Amino acid sequence: MTDTPAAPAVDIDLDALAANYRFIKAAVAPAECAGVVKCDGYGLGAVETARTLVGEGCRNLFVTYPVEAARLRAALGPGAAIHVFNGVDPSSAGPLRDAGFVPVLNTLEQARLWKQVAPASAATLHIDTGMNRLGLPLAEVAEVARLSLRIETVMSHLASPAPGESPQSERQRLHFEEAAAAFPDARRSLSASGGALMARRFHYDLVRPGIALYGASPFDAPDPRLRPVARLTAPVVQLREINAGETVGYGATFAATKRMRLATVALGYGDGLPRAAGSRGSAFLGGALRPILGRVSMDLIVLDVSGAGAIAIGERAEFFGSNHPAEHAAAAAGTTAYELFTGLGRRVARRYWRGGRLLAEDRLR
Repeated sequence: MTDTPAAPAVDIDLDALAANYRFIKAAVAPAECAGVVKCDGYGLGAVETARTLVGEGCRNLFVTYPVEAARLRAALGPGAAIHVFNGVDPSSAGPLRDAGFVPVLNTLEQARLWKQVAPASAATLHIDTGMNRLGLPLAEVAEVARLSLRIETVMSHLASPAPGESPQSERQRLHFEEAAAAFPDARRSLSASGGALMARRFHYDLVRPGIALYGASPFDAPDPRLRPVARLTAPVVQLREINAGETVGYGATFAATKRMRLATVALGYGDGLPRAAGSRGSAFLGGALRPILGRVSMDLIVLDVSGAGAIAIGERAEFFGSNHPAEHAAAAAGTTAYELFTGLGRRVARRYWRGGRLLAEDRLR
């Protein structure tokens, strides 16, 4: 059997992705601009998004796991350096070395292991400057420096980037400068998307944007300088009218106070629409935003299309995209664009567009 077109899809504009990369690259110059394609390219497809970034001159890609790195290398061939955020352990160090991937060393133990297994191979060193997540404690920087590893990049990560002044970010920056001085020949990388859109002193030699490449702001409010990359739509599968007093969905959490027209749409939490969007979120349909009524089901949601004019079966509602910014859709569900993108389910077809032409489609079969 083949898949029905009456299913959710996310259309991915690779021209917009390329434009966002060029914008960030120009904004941080002379620093170099990398590309973070972890979590399957933020849910939008690592191979297609990485291929687009490399085509724009991106020479450094970042993923989380070795298996992600291997998949990219198989698809892209040699060229861009692929950095693996979660570092090494005894089972992965040798394969990472042999494949020519660049581990991001996060602990003294990882650094010692890399010294033992791959003393001549390049590594990135992650220093924790205040986020307390991954990274080498400041107190252990000198000990790693004494190992004389081939550290090509020293990095850290801002915990609270902000478009204006951020005291925590400035403290982290100063800690980073002090720690990075122990590796005078290494390039420096402090900023992801947030830092890349902050003052130049946060840029250093290499920035590592992620969410901004995909068209959403790291500051959770739409940024007109970024072009939307992803557009999530799903079709109307049924229309009905209800009277005052009738309820909608599980738990009867919505009750009509007047006669209403409803559209049932083929999208649910099984596809990545947060359940918290029930009775809070909306979708763009018939030229305007239409409220979600009642709870989000696994496969379906209901929109209020009262007064919308002609709505047809099969017409597609936009849950985020150019008509409904991902930041707004996420805020209504109490989350972020990061989670909306990465949470897209496998039933959601990924359709890749370039120059107004459909290049490829990844659909669950």
